[in-house]
Amino acid sequence: MQELIEDTHQQNDADLLTPIENFGQELLGLLTTQLQERAPIEQRWVDDMRRYMSKYESAFYSDAKKQKRSSVFIGYTRSKTDAWVAQMTDMLFPADDKNYGIHPTPVPELERILDLDVELESDVAQIAKKQMDEALARARAMESQIDDQLEECDYAGECRWMLHFSGVLGTGIIRAPVMEVRKTSSWKDVGEGTWKAEITYEDKPSARNVYPWDFVPDMSATCIDDAGFTFEREYLNKRKLMNMLKDPHKIQDGVKRLIKKEPKSTHVNGSNVLGYVNEIRSLNGLQPTYKDNRYEIWTYHGPVPFRVLVEAGLMDPEDELADSGEIQGVIQMGGDGTIIDVNLNPFDTEDNPYSVYCAEPDVTCLFGYGIPYLIKDTQDVMNSAWRAMLDNGVTTIGDQIVVNKGVLEPADGKWEFSPRKIWNTKEAGKATAATFEAQKAFGVFSFQSRQAEFQNVIGMAKAFMDEESGLPMIAQGEQGQVTPTLGGMSMLMNAANAVRRRQVKEFDDDITKPLITRFYVWNMQFNSRNDIKGDMNCTARGTSALLVKEMQTAQIIEMFDRFSNHPHLAPAFEWYNGLESLVKSMSLGVQSMLKPKTEYDQAIERIRQQQEQQPQDPAIVKAQMDMQMAQMKHEHQMQIEQFKADTARQVEQMKAQGRLAEQDIRRQQALFRYQSEQMKLAQQKEIETMRLAQNDKWNTEKLVSELRKQRSQQEYDMQKFLAEYELKFTLGEDGNFGLN
Repeated sequence: MQELIEDTHQQNDADLLTPIENFGQELLGLLTTQLQERAPIEQRWVDDMRRYMSKYESAFYSDAKKQKRSSVFIGYTRSKTDAWVAQMTDMLFPADDKNYGIHPTPVPELERILDLDVELESDVAQIAKKQMDEALARARAMESQIDDQLEECDYAGECRWMLHFSGVLGTGIIRAPVMEVRKTSSWKDVGEGTWKAEITYEDKPSARNVYPWDFVPDMSATCIDDAGFTFEREYLNKRKLMNMLKDPHKIQDGVKRLIKKEPKSTHVNGSNVLGYVNEIRSLNGLQPTYKDNRYEIWTYHGPVPFRVLVEAGLMDPEDELADSGEIQGVIQMGGDGTIIDVNLNPFDTEDNPYSVYCAEPDVTCLFGYGIPYLIKDTQDVMNSAWRAMLDNGVTTIGDQIVVNKGVLEPADGKWEFSPRKIWNTKEAGKATAATFEAQKAFGVFSFQSRQAEFQNVIGMAKAFMDEESGLPMIAQGEQGQVTPTLGGMSMLMNAANAVRRRQVKEFDDDITKPLITRFYVWNMQFNSRNDIKGDMNCTARGTSALLVKEMQTAQIIEMFDRFSNHPHLAPAFEWYNGLESLVKSMSLGVQSMLKPKTEYDQAIERIRQQQEQQPQDPAIVKAQMDMQMAQMKHEHQMQIEQFKADTARQVEQMKAQGRLAEQDIRRQQALFRYQSEQMKLAQQKEIETMRLAQNDKWNTEKLVSELRKQRSQQEYDMQKFLAEYELKFTLGEDGNFGLN
């Protein structure tokens, strides 16, 4: 009966609440449930952070002190975790490159038109090329705009923190884009030597790292895309909360109610939400109650009832979306359920602003595992062996001595051992017996040292830790017993980076591509610049920075040496991009060393035009012509000699087989003489042509064209002669009168 009465009172209280107040209490209950479900993960975070900081629990230190045993901790977990974070940061955020790109969406119709009309002679092809060029220019402008936005908000720095938490706790969260007001100041001369500061404020998108303990998602989801809602916590002091009264978009009554409360009363009850942070602070000797004087504010992203949006003035009660019941929105509330702000999702695409990356994903939960968790058992084994090794060393550092006080006594009355100490026997009259008893007065015992065994255990634990963490020593810079050749090191590093490549690809899929896509959506929706807008695709390319830089440099240089002067393969390469990649691999700074591509193309074009306009030195031209003529003579002579050898060999083979009569041999020899004479005449004609070109100062294109005509005519005449010769040889002397 009492329970029924309480339920009735609660129902009546709920009926008295407005839709916004009622929804605030619903959100508070939902948040409390998710925090309770996240409690085991928080405890795991505490254990992982303790291992990362090389600390035991406080009870362990007190027990070790009582038992007079060692309490040392090997900081191997920290070095492994920092190595993983450093490698990922170096691969994902190279100094002279970025890990993403923006390209116009492919249009198959335009590409087909350009493929069919390579020379761009038709109007349709020119229009298609103009459209593709404009789309490419817009994509480059969009990429440049996003570059500026990420640079201003220090995106790389925020991601480094996110990777740190991902390595230590297993999960890193980044929120983007976040609207922030940027203040810029400039100085203006107002006259008479007076300068005045002009301050402007501008809303710009940013990216911000989110602490894992401040992020509470839908705990039933296994990835962020499946999460139906998310909560994020922040702390505000009273001054910042009072500034919200100046914002007309805030719910003023909710802000006022929150200000009247004690800050600690706004913290979520019923869960140890601050337990993780407080315990971590206690490891560093800090006070755990540092949030007591701040208001706890939670931001909710997820479905919002239509009635709440209507009360907030964001929707019309007669709107066609009323039948949907819920609309994606953003709610700000205190930890007691007091809502202070209601908004719709600002994106037309209703994207979730959070991206989550896990060092080692968990298929059953959104939160993953960090490096300390992966190697926790081997770290415990290593610590146990190290403590036992020290305790064993202390025990075996000296012998254990047993003294029979009934036989001897120290002359100085002190039982401590010291050099040249004098001991007296108690029965001085019996010298022989006293000597015998004195020898039996001391017993010396030694405990066995186990240092080698413990050292082997530590070595095995380190080896297991390398395997479990996916960080072999070769990946941390230690070469070991491997071949020092370039190919051998390349294979070893590729094998060592196999796991890292997979993790980088996961970062591309979970962070880079969705985050850059959201920045693209924000600019398409809110940016006032029209020249950057268009249909585009965002791509991630973090894996392209994985090659070892020294090996990449050697490979690029080898490619330059092999193919830059190759007549057929050189045109297939974009050599400026290759040079840019070479400078990046050498970490020399692309912007400081290389001119932009447009300036480089203009410089090459100017050099080509100058070479065409300036007359060449006659002596140089004559030397080139002489060299070419000498080379042509040599080539023709080699061809004639080869032709002679081939013909003689064929004649000898046919003689041996009895296939040729004497008359046939004479005809074959006559054919050989004719072909030889024709080759000599062609050689002389080409040489005369080159001399004529030298005297009349032909350009290279005219000379090449004339030589091509002569060689084509020579080949035609030779083919005609061979056809007539074959006809006459078949039909007899009178079969063809065209051949003399």
